[in-house]
Amino acid sequence: MIYREFETHAGLAPYVQLVWMMESERENDHAPRSLIVPDGIVEIVFHYGDPWITTVAGGKSMVQPRSFAVSQMRKYIEIESNGRTGFVSVRFYPWGAYHFFDIPVHSFLDDTVSTATLWPMHYEDLMERSSTVADGEDGASFASVVQGFLLDRLAEHYKDDVALDEAVKLIRSTGGQLSVEEVGERVGLSRKQLERKFVATVGTTPKTFARISRFLNICHHLDRYRGSTLTRLAHECGYFDQAHFIREFNTFTGFTPKAFFEKNNVKFAEL
Repeated sequence: MIYREFETHAGLAPYVQLVWMMESERENDHAPRSLIVPDGIVEIVFHYGDPWITTVAGGKSMVQPRSFAVSQMRKYIEIESNGRTGFVSVRFYPWGAYHFFDIPVHSFLDDTVSTATLWPMHYEDLMERSSTVADGEDGASFASVVQGFLLDRLAEHYKDDVALDEAVKLIRSTGGQLSVEEVGERVGLSRKQLERKFVATVGTTPKTFARISRFLNICHHLDRYRGSTLTRLAHECGYFDQAHFIREFNTFTGFTPKAFFEKNNVKFAEL
């Protein structure tokens, strides 16, 4: 399986964390099922190969749309290839995606939405370009097309809301340790203003986003925490007690902390 990351265009860099592609090298080159935990981001996938399969929190399985956005998740999902893989994916920062379309992110929370809904005037052109990749055009060329497309959408839909963007960055950079009131005070927004803006543009309440950020902080420092007792780990990461810590892990991953730390197929975005 070919995996490649691309340099993000300077105009997209404040909002886009990563542009990457994955492609089968051979007809029987399949990706195994991976567990995707909540990560507080929006990612948009453009398939030019066979769309993958998503299984939601151990339940219903479905074939992904050919081109779609997946919003912030509050529960884990599992994904696996479904034929010959070929896609370009754009991973936004938590404060980035809403600048590229006008549909509220909360309208597809814990779900996917086709890019036909996000950009109805441009969808057919996108699909035509993806079909040229399937017919032999280089996937890297399509990644360049996607970045150009997003630059155009940013010019159309950019929202000038510095306070909100700073609030999201603050919660993420502090690992979800600040209260909603503290965040609002630092960026000059009341609690109600902050909650209203978060739900409309980030997709969750600031409190839920802080929970996800606290959980991710553990995920990205597993080596530091592996030798800790659950009680010590819970307190170090801002949980009230061990029981609260275990409940959060089960909510986000479907596993106990011990079982989660032992898995090797867990994927989550870089902070």
